[in-house]
Amino acid sequence: GHRVAVLAVDPSSPRTGGSILGDKTRMEELSRHPDSFIRPSPSGGTLGGVARRTREALQVCEAAGFDVVIVETVGVGQSETAVSEMVDMFLLILVPGGGDDLQGIKKGVVELADLLLINKADGDLAQAAERAERDYASALHLLAPPHPGWTPRVIKVSALEGRGMDEVWKAIEAYRATLGQADIAAKRAGQAVAWMWHAIEDELKERFSAHPNIAPRLKELERQVALGKANPQGTAQELLKTFFTGGTT
Repeated sequence: GHRVAVLAVDPSSPRTGGSILGDKTRMEELSRHPDSFIRPSPSGGTLGGVARRTREALQVCEAAGFDVVIVETVGVGQSETAVSEMVDMFLLILVPGGGDDLQGIKKGVVELADLLLINKADGDLAQAAERAERDYASALHLLAPPHPGWTPRVIKVSALEGRGMDEVWKAIEAYRATLGQADIAAKRAGQAVAWMWHAIEDELKERFSAHPNIAPRLKELERQVALGKANPQGTAQELLKTFFTGGTT
């Protein structure tokens, strides 16, 4: 009874800027459903695992009547935190046997998650998934809950075998019931303010880089700083002075 939209963000090549955009091919069954919408987008070099216009795409999907909107990030590991500023619930999908299973705890991405999923809990990785589930469940007790009244949990799933999906959906429903409409509305209000500041930062960076008295010399100044021939802080101050006063560096 739901209308589901998936905004899948693919990584862009740092050299060519290109992106494969192949996520939709992995959702063949969902893509054929009349109540689904799948939109692959390149990250375009945007940090945090999302595309620059992901927030706008979310709003369009909601306005179009999609009541479940899933944002699939590029999977950039510990820097994948920007999406937490634009969704109601942050699900972190992990795989077992990836070395230090608790590395995420140190980097901060796990403490942002409202629900942790251990995928590939099947075949040869079944026992490793059991260990990862126990390790993360124990580690979560050391972290402050992201929301009052809600304690994140860890669930083993298998996308290959389709196991654990019902349990995941029940956890999502429990999360929404625990927070309630008022808390979710307050969270979205805070996200809107963060969005405003991100938009200001993006626009300032674009105008800064395109400034007629900065753009021609920017690469050379970067090179001077890289070689240690110019002081980073001093160069930054000079560039900012040029930007705000319209002078030359």
